[in-house]
Amino acid sequence: MIVLSLILILFVLLLLYVYSPFKRPFLTESDWTYHKAPWWQLYYSSKYLSPVKKPFRGSGLEEAFSKDMSPDQGGAVMLNPQPVVIKAVGDLMCRKDLAGEGGKELWSHIGSDVFCGDLRIANMEFAVNPKCIIEELLRFSVPESYAEPLLGDSRFGMFDVVSLANNHINDSLSGGIISTCDFLDRREVAYSGACRTSDEQDLFPIFECRGIKIAVLSYTFSTNGIPLESSFKHGTNLVRFNALVDDDYDPSMIYRQIKLARSRGADFIVACNHWGVEFEYYPPHRLVNRAHNLLDSGIDLIIGHHPHIINLSERYRTKDGRDTAVLYSLGNLTSWGLKFAIQKMSHIAEVTLDTGFDSSGRKMVRLGNIRLTPVIHTMVRQNGKVVHKLLPVIKTVENLKSGKYKEKLTWNEKRLLRKVEKEHRKYFRQKGFEYT
Repeated sequence: MIVLSLILILFVLLLLYVYSPFKRPFLTESDWTYHKAPWWQLYYSSKYLSPVKKPFRGSGLEEAFSKDMSPDQGGAVMLNPQPVVIKAVGDLMCRKDLAGEGGKELWSHIGSDVFCGDLRIANMEFAVNPKCIIEELLRFSVPESYAEPLLGDSRFGMFDVVSLANNHINDSLSGGIISTCDFLDRREVAYSGACRTSDEQDLFPIFECRGIKIAVLSYTFSTNGIPLESSFKHGTNLVRFNALVDDDYDPSMIYRQIKLARSRGADFIVACNHWGVEFEYYPPHRLVNRAHNLLDSGIDLIIGHHPHIINLSERYRTKDGRDTAVLYSLGNLTSWGLKFAIQKMSHIAEVTLDTGFDSSGRKMVRLGNIRLTPVIHTMVRQNGKVVHKLLPVIKTVENLKSGKYKEKLTWNEKRLLRKVEKEHRKYFRQKGFEYT
């Protein structure tokens, strides 16, 4: 009886911890390459059930992220200004039921927003390899039909570039990386962060948009414990962002590619970083420090992926006076195996660059407004088939409240929308960013 009572007490205490809104994170690299102990898997599971909403105690991150980050309206006068708009979304996770009929309505509600920018960026988090199909909990190597609906929609457009540097690109080894690059070449979608030969490693894309050149670099913290083959170490850009100590973190590849981008005429450099810790609202303090260093070293905008949920964002003034930004995690645009509401919400980021000339005729590029639009991925069954939709959270909830929303939504869709809108309003609205 005493033993059963103790077990019950421990179980209750465990539940209180798991669902406490005040729990703090444990120090973890969150990488299957280095974490094998059962305690880490238990901790991971606890965050899956209920995310960690607070940063490390004493880190100062709550205060830092709550301050007003509105951009400075001063600085040199810009002549003949015109905007260049970058659109970015979170992780594109594959699903079998998105192929064919299931994915026809995926972009219907947000496609006109996502694909209206001058440069459209996403993270494609799987390998496309018809010769090696893997559909497991932690490995994704899929046929082309799974990828097609995620790359865009004929009604609205396609992504211009996808980041391939992530912890799933090596899921079917070098064959998967090569076939993914080949597939994207055939679809005329550019990619960054993975390559077929060592000669291609530094051939990152540079886009010309309204007279300025934008380079897109990409890196990943891990390949999920599946090492790159000895003859294929160039396959993806591996940088151990999440390392617990600085001696294990080597950003030299990033520094080299920043210099290459500038030498090739890049006016603005975007880095797509696959990093961070799953199911935590705040990035670890060490990641914030490393982000600042990369911005000080020449990156202008960091687009973060991987934690499976949204993280807070940051505007940062570099040591040389540039206005830069870090979107630490945009979340999963589409979800695989993630069941809870907060895991189905992500951000569409609209980053406006103000471009023009100074009084001497020199080109100017300045970071302007950043608009974040929370969206939710819903799945409903209609006529025996699963239908996927991406719904803008704030706009849809406002229209539901006012009675202006005309499309039929299920009771569960309405519940999910209201739940994530409330969570987003409470934890993710920051001064200096616009939300729609």
